[in-house]
Amino acid sequence: MNKWFKLLAPFVIIIFMAGCTRAVPSPVPTPQAVPTSTIKSAVSPTPPTTQTQLPPTQVITPRPITTLEPPKVPQQPYFKGKTISIIVPFSAGGGTDTIARIVAGLLPKYLPGNPSVVVKNSPGGGGASATNSFYIKSKPDGLTLLQASSSQIAVAMRGMEIARYDVTKFRYIGNVSRAEAILVANKAKIKQLTTPGAEPLYIGSRDGQEAWNAMLMWGKEFLGWNVKWILGFEGTGEIELAYRRGELDLLTTQNVFMLKPLIEEGQAEPVAQVGIYKNGKFERRPDFPDVPTFVDVLGDKRPTGVPWQAYMSWVGPTMLDKFILAPPGTPDNIIKILTDGFTEVSKDLKFDEMVTKTMGKPYDVGVGNETENIAKELMATPKEALDYGVNLQNKLGFGVQ
Repeated sequence: MNKWFKLLAPFVIIIFMAGCTRAVPSPVPTPQAVPTSTIKSAVSPTPPTTQTQLPPTQVITPRPITTLEPPKVPQQPYFKGKTISIIVPFSAGGGTDTIARIVAGLLPKYLPGNPSVVVKNSPGGGGASATNSFYIKSKPDGLTLLQASSSQIAVAMRGMEIARYDVTKFRYIGNVSRAEAILVANKAKIKQLTTPGAEPLYIGSRDGQEAWNAMLMWGKEFLGWNVKWILGFEGTGEIELAYRRGELDLLTTQNVFMLKPLIEEGQAEPVAQVGIYKNGKFERRPDFPDVPTFVDVLGDKRPTGVPWQAYMSWVGPTMLDKFILAPPGTPDNIIKILTDGFTEVSKDLKFDEMVTKTMGKPYDVGVGNETENIAKELMATPKEALDYGVNLQNKLGFGVQ
């Protein structure tokens, strides 16, 4: 037994010591006084952490997220690859048709995209049929224009039923106005014009609404001229042919190249001209200085008051003469392209050459608002004056409702 005790004793002691270590808690140290200086030193506040300040000009912004954009394709000019149609509400060969074809030949050069420009004649109703259709049906896209004449303004001013359009709602591109009309008569019959009771002389007209008719109407009313009207012609070219064939005795036109051959050939003798209105009076055309104005012919029989206001309103549309319109509602940006193009056309030497060659000089050109303002002023003519002219037509037997 002593032998086994000697062998196990060391292990028993180790186990006993381990158990004592877990059972006895560690002694808690007694607090000791700490010098005040040491406490202050120990609890001194830590200096605040300093942050680096960026200069005002150095602003950090998030890096943008970049995306790849497709390359921009240049926008094609609006009129590129398109065709513009200019409608002429009269037959070919007259002054309106001539101006339309001159403009159509030059306009593509001055429009971005260089579109094609074609002229289409659509006669009927003294020009009212095509004008009505243009006003009602044409799209406001700048691809359909109307080459109008003073008679389109005249019938609208007089409130005639055939005019189903509002002049003030059209968009105006520009106008070409020639010198005023000259009245010529068959040389062999000219005395009949002023001889009471003589056989009347016949004048041809589309519908009796042309501005030059004022000379014939007021001449018959205040001078007793022997005149009768034949209506229904499609244009001035057709009227000239009828005059040359002897079917008509009187002819009135602004076209110097139509007038001069007739005069030089002895087929016509000048009677009167409307004249160029300047500074409150009518002056003679420089190319016809020997032909009296109608005011000269009236002399002391010239009327005053409403009858004269009516005369002035009747000849007024010739200030516009031949003008180009776009449909109502055509956007301003398209109108600007067209008016800019027309402006450049009017400056082209070829334009001057062709207008001078076919219609003579002098002539005036108006653009955009200039043309529109004349139209609106004419439409503001007092009703009394307009009614006088309409009543005079009916009295003379060729009024058109």
